[in-house]
Amino acid sequence: MLLKDIRSFIWKITPKLHKVNTYILENPSYIEQKVLINENYLIRELSWDDKNELKKFHNIRNPESFEKKIIPRLNAKEWIGLAVFDIHTGDIAYVAWVINASIRYFEEFGIFLKTGHFLLKDGYCLPKYRHQGLHTRMEQERINFCIKSGASHIFIQIHNTNKKGIESVTQNGYILYQQNYVLQWPIFNIYRAFIGFLKKPLRRVIK
Repeated sequence: MLLKDIRSFIWKITPKLHKVNTYILENPSYIEQKVLINENYLIRELSWDDKNELKKFHNIRNPESFEKKIIPRLNAKEWIGLAVFDIHTGDIAYVAWVINASIRYFEEFGIFLKTGHFLLKDGYCLPKYRHQGLHTRMEQERINFCIKSGASHIFIQIHNTNKKGIESVTQNGYILYQQNYVLQWPIFNIYRAFIGFLKKPLRRVIK
């Protein structure tokens, strides 16, 4: 246990640089033939009424992220959460977010979302619900959600090392828009475009 705590502490205090790819989907087409998933799942938009389920979901994934990230997102009109619910247990299996207006995090990459522009961020499936098609279906659901909301351009970011993620987005028609380095520094809750951090290291950015 002590060794695990030491490793966790070292991970938190160590700054890391990641190469992140930004992809763009221009003039997206509505996806009619979506991947089929088990009928025991329900996909819908998140609200404050789902707070307890979201907290349970993030207690499994990353307990610290609920207060630091999820509460601010629920309070922000720019963030829309979509989730897959297990209708038998009421638990959340998968959470993904859509951003419908320009935010500081993305502006640090030199990209300012205009009317009709959307950013897809942070799709995550709990381990016990994986390998059931939920990720593929949720990527389709997010594209369709944006289209229904008037999307002309959809952006998404994938770590350059995430080959499966890259394959998934390119299969949906995304093309590479740009590459940047991101600074991750867990102990300070920092995950920002590296150049943006160098310019304004004390700037508060909700990621």
